[in-house]
Amino acid sequence: MSSIKDVAAKAKVSVKTVSRVLSGFEGVSAKTKEKVEAVMKELEFYPSAAAQSLRGQEKGIVCLITENLTTTPDSFDIIAGIQHECEKHGKLLMIGESGGNEQSFSRLVDDFRRQRAEAIIYATVYHREVTIKQSFNKCPLILVNCFESTLKHPTILPDDYCGAYKLTEELLNQGHTKIAYLTLFQNMPATPLRIKGFVDAHEAKGVHVDEALIQAGVCSDPEDEFTELPNVLRDIMSRHERPTAICCGNDKMAMRVFMLIRMMGYKIPDTISIVGYDNYTLIAENLLPKLTTVSLPYFRMGQMAAQIAIDKNLEPNTKIHEISGQLLLRGSHSSV
Repeated sequence: MSSIKDVAAKAKVSVKTVSRVLSGFEGVSAKTKEKVEAVMKELEFYPSAAAQSLRGQEKGIVCLITENLTTTPDSFDIIAGIQHECEKHGKLLMIGESGGNEQSFSRLVDDFRRQRAEAIIYATVYHREVTIKQSFNKCPLILVNCFESTLKHPTILPDDYCGAYKLTEELLNQGHTKIAYLTLFQNMPATPLRIKGFVDAHEAKGVHVDEALIQAGVCSDPEDEFTELPNVLRDIMSRHERPTAICCGNDKMAMRVFMLIRMMGYKIPDTISIVGYDNYTLIAENLLPKLTTVSLPYFRMGQMAAQIAIDKNLEPNTKIHEISGQLLLRGSHSSV
């Protein structure tokens, strides 16, 4: 890479003159400034961001540490939301992936601090608890889609309770009183929140919840987490009062339920309504009929994280922000 000395030699000026051009010093003539800038362009010379920040000229760098967001289609909108705000405020976004590895996370934190980051955002692929061992007294940390057991950093989460409530309320408004709920893993923080939303929506409408219709739709089979779905569906659909609607833990589960329920002879939504969760568009918009679901508000979560990173006075340093997803009504559910 070209250095400031290379620029000075090529432009036939002193290193101090090049430095003055970089710092915007008014004592350099327009002709000299033009010559120096032309040489910098020719040599592809770019001043160090760290050096500029030491001179009080930092552009502003926001850093993002992810697990595998860049290769996870249904989570990528978090990055898009952060980038949107950074561009709007003229901030540079730097991204590093830890792969969920603690040592990689620590290394990235150190690397980004050396770049004099204004703030570091940590975003996970799904809603879960994390443990942060580093201190962030000078360079703030914002958590997205994850949280600590002890609140120490601004935290932005999807409102899983509200999403499940709205989805269940829609089915109840359509006259469904026997609704099955096939959950994700119980150790996922989203699962009890969504179950509570499901139950509370029933109670608000004065409809009894049949707890036998709340069953796990996933299992620990490493080959296929939906291995037990055929048995679960046979169980709930063979009941004397079978459900008229099924809420699935996510859209991937809903896709499998579509296939299995049709093999059992039911029509969607004529004889059974099926709804999902996540709005994984590759699935939700390509199933026939298209899937009614709730979106995960990843773009807005990313936006808020960047806003907090850029404007330190926007919110208190330690506060949880829950953002509700959008209920997307499509053709996979109908009235009873």
